[in-house]
Amino acid sequence: MKFVKIDPPGTFCFNQAVLDLLKQKLGDWDSDLHFIEVGCGGGGLSRILCEKGLRGVGIDFSNQAIDAAKENLSPFVASGQYQLLQADFMEGSGLDEWTHRADLVFSMMVMEHIKDEDRFLANLLRLVKPGGYCLLAVPGRKDHWGYEDETVGHLRRYNTDDLRRVMGRGGLNEVEVRSVGVPVVNVLHGIGNFLIKRSDDRKKLDWSSRQQTETSGIREVPFKTVFPSFFKIILNRVTLYPLFILQRLFYNTGLGLTLLGIGRVKR
Repeated sequence: MKFVKIDPPGTFCFNQAVLDLLKQKLGDWDSDLHFIEVGCGGGGLSRILCEKGLRGVGIDFSNQAIDAAKENLSPFVASGQYQLLQADFMEGSGLDEWTHRADLVFSMMVMEHIKDEDRFLANLLRLVKPGGYCLLAVPGRKDHWGYEDETVGHLRRYNTDDLRRVMGRGGLNEVEVRSVGVPVVNVLHGIGNFLIKRSDDRKKLDWSSRQQTETSGIREVPFKTVFPSFFKIILNRVTLYPLFILQRLFYNTGLGLTLLGIGRVKR
């Protein structure tokens, strides 16, 4: 059976939650808005924002991730609407030209891989214009540490107050934290860990944290991140739309296994 890359239900919910939040903060999608994604992985979310008309830059230290993003966003790269930069973000090399350039900087499921989260956030905020926004996603619920965390290089999970404190400590104002993907991600969490245990990702337990991190955004786990092609019939925005509505009921709870936090840089 041939497996292809199809977003799972949790990713569809996550992307919609991001759009809901950015629509609230930024208003109408404006082609003059510039974003920078740190740890872009395969570039799935960057592509969605480019399709909305925004211009952006994707940064990742992984060759594999840059290659995947280059293929995924090829029309936007070719037109100059999107740029890719391979760099070690924590070292800051090659990033001076992007200082205070972005209206929005975001990093999805990256900070939990970084030992020094305060330094990571400070580096992010260096890229944001005064009055711009910083958007972070992290794995939620410390009580749900699992097998997947062990294979992808996570150092921690966050509760809602943890993420709010980190963002406030970094100097962000108007901080808001939302729970994402409830209840579907909560239901599928155990199944996901089971599928990883049965996949080739088991071998990653013996990898270094850096090696795990390099592939964390471009994994191919059957029936978790890749599916038979006919699954497109059920895994799409139309069929999953009821889940988008349902998750909004839980945005302001602490139940999310994924947390989405946004804050504003002082003008």
